[in-house]
Amino acid sequence: PICYFLDLVIKSLEERYGPEVVYHGGLKVTTTIDPQLQSMAEDSLRNGLQGLDRILGIDEATGRGSGSDGARPQGALVTVEVNSGSIKAMVGGRSYVETEFNRAIENNRLPGSSFKPFLYYTAFEKLGLNPATVFVDRPVTIPVKGAPDWEPENFGLKHEGPMILKQALMKSVNSIAAQLVEQTGPELVIATTRRCGITSALEPVYSIALGTSGVSPLEMASAFACFANGGIRHEPFWIWRVEDALGRVLEEHIIGGERALDASIAYQVLDLMRGVVDQGTGSVIRRMGFNLSAAGKTGTTDGYYDAWFTGFTPTLCASVWVGYDRGEGLRDANGIGITGGRAAAPIWADFMRKATEGDPPREFMIPPDI
Repeated sequence: PICYFLDLVIKSLEERYGPEVVYHGGLKVTTTIDPQLQSMAEDSLRNGLQGLDRILGIDEATGRGSGSDGARPQGALVTVEVNSGSIKAMVGGRSYVETEFNRAIENNRLPGSSFKPFLYYTAFEKLGLNPATVFVDRPVTIPVKGAPDWEPENFGLKHEGPMILKQALMKSVNSIAAQLVEQTGPELVIATTRRCGITSALEPVYSIALGTSGVSPLEMASAFACFANGGIRHEPFWIWRVEDALGRVLEEHIIGGERALDASIAYQVLDLMRGVVDQGTGSVIRRMGFNLSAAGKTGTTDGYYDAWFTGFTPTLCASVWVGYDRGEGLRDANGIGITGGRAAAPIWADFMRKATEGDPPREFMIPPDI
């Protein structure tokens, strides 16, 4: 699976120097990959997908999938260093030999509720709300010009009444997300994602609040790192330096972040995402024994086509996506849909546990005005 990363490196070198120089020019290229983290990422994704095969009732011996064309679910994992943007590990699928399609960067899949932190940031910044603001979880109908009304459903199809926004994100309550986006408008939410570095085409519709426009795992990891880093954004990169055959430096990456988000609002959203891991839809991470400071968000799309978990520690941010390549939902042997908390978060926890082994406990920086 390191081939997925090498493909990315070679493709970008060819664009800059041409195939002739890349293959015959004696270039010396230093990449950002951490071989140890890469190997851990490969293990965690492989083990996680094998575990998912069992849940789906896929025959281990024949490898026959539960998908209509005999396919097995795929996955991707990408991790970036929070304070630099350098890609430390990237796995783009189960097997490079079977398919060279790199799901970590080329796959535009719907992020579902893992998109909500951008919505909450926008609501805090533009509407002056905060994690303790009370909203009512109730049925919502939003009129849409020239289209049917939008009536988003909660995951469990029930409503719990008044709750603070921190609780609403921890439980991933769709009706409250809908009320927030109705007040901010979808355009402002998209503007927030652009500041965090998401470049995929996003539809300016109310349902953007529930992640109905496709993004890649690399975009998600890089954008969430912005929250981990106090609102400072780093462009993701994969090449540190390139030297020619004579040792002359042709290019070198200089780390320089820029402020994308307000530090104290970013911290409030980070704190909501910490609740997701500690007691919310991502609490499987704590149950699996990962105890360091962490924050993140699960995502599950309609029909269970996509399962996500994107999250971070103070040093590393990783995004995990799991799903079938083509129109098929993730359902277990009993026909019950599989969520991001069940399919993607355990892979993230397994990887992070290995990646941070022996690290001293670190805390997220608290802005002075919080």
